[in-house]
Amino acid sequence: MNTAPDRRADIDWLRVCAFALLILYHAGMAYNSWPWHVKDPEVAPWLEAGMRFVNRWRMPLVFLVSGAAIMLALGRRTSGAFVRDRLQRLALPLAFGMLVIVPPQVYLERLQRGQFAGSFLDFLPQAYTGAYPTGNLSWHHLWFLAYVLVLTLVLLPFFLWMRSPAGAARLDALSRRAAAHGASLWLLALPLAAAQFWLTPITSNRNALVGDWYGLASAALLLLYGALLFRSPLLLQALARQRWLALLVGMLAYATLQAFFFSGLLGPMSGNAARLDYCLLASLNMVAWLFAITGFSVTHLTQRTAFLAYATEAVYPFYILHQTVTVIVAYHLATVDLPVAVKFALTTVATFAGTCLIYEALIRRVDLLRPLFGLKMRGDKTTFPRRGKVPEGRKGDNATPSVSHL
Repeated sequence: MNTAPDRRADIDWLRVCAFALLILYHAGMAYNSWPWHVKDPEVAPWLEAGMRFVNRWRMPLVFLVSGAAIMLALGRRTSGAFVRDRLQRLALPLAFGMLVIVPPQVYLERLQRGQFAGSFLDFLPQAYTGAYPTGNLSWHHLWFLAYVLVLTLVLLPFFLWMRSPAGAARLDALSRRAAAHGASLWLLALPLAAAQFWLTPITSNRNALVGDWYGLASAALLLLYGALLFRSPLLLQALARQRWLALLVGMLAYATLQAFFFSGLLGPMSGNAARLDYCLLASLNMVAWLFAITGFSVTHLTQRTAFLAYATEAVYPFYILHQTVTVIVAYHLATVDLPVAVKFALTTVATFAGTCLIYEALIRRVDLLRPLFGLKMRGDKTTFPRRGKVPEGRKGDNATPSVSHL
């Protein structure tokens, strides 16, 4: 398998946009009716409706792109070297985040709910006692790092097989057949539907790893899908050809979900996952939006700009930092008499501005901080070269695009 480190502008754009959307999403969590760490007394139904729509594919998109990143990070390394790299890039920022980044969020949540009174310094002695939500030690929004780390290690034998000559040849043959019959790609929705239908009833502790059977299964499938799709120029070209169809399918599928399931027409939303028709439709909707987004990005997001070069490095520290800034801003705005739309806008702008200031002033420039946020030291010369356009499909089907690690 060709692991030449050609930077893929389309995949970098996908990654940056997916995490930017995540920041917007978390800014909105304070202003809807769903449970979250700090809440505003006012609710914006229009915001909740938009968040419900993107909620069907935002994290699946992140996992999809991360699957491609895993294959890139693996490259031709030994399994031992790869595991050490993953521990440095994922476990270290996760541990640092749980000890330093997340505690202010838990503190403000306890303050707002009347579960603690006092300063943050007063709170620190109990910040690491017990597991959240009954205790205070949590990974909060950093759950994604734990899932990617665990699933990468569990799936490592399969990723190693994918890069082997026998595995690459088998996957190349399957990719050629799937690309020639583009409709077969839609079968990828079926394992996701099966996982939701069978595992949701026994799932608990969403995003907490232990007991989150559906979350783990769906994330594992999406990581594998990302590795399979992005290793094959033929499959990406097939998605590009189907992008308008995928967009139409996604729009129709989501409209049907909204009309029959989210509206309560067929019963309470809490019972949807027990219905096979819902699971099939929800998975088709997810896959359609992933195909549409990937197809349009492969077609149009082909140029590497100065902004993309900057954002590609900044996106990981932004992800680690942003929710703490969001919680701080939303907590203080909760007592201010402003329209909820203004509060959401202020929270969004302040989150991006505050996170950018911390990143630019400290993380980017202080070598000791960079590894704690998943960045290489500035003197590390093993970074991948930056190229311009997305490379055209090559002969064969075994070209592996380059993406940033996460």
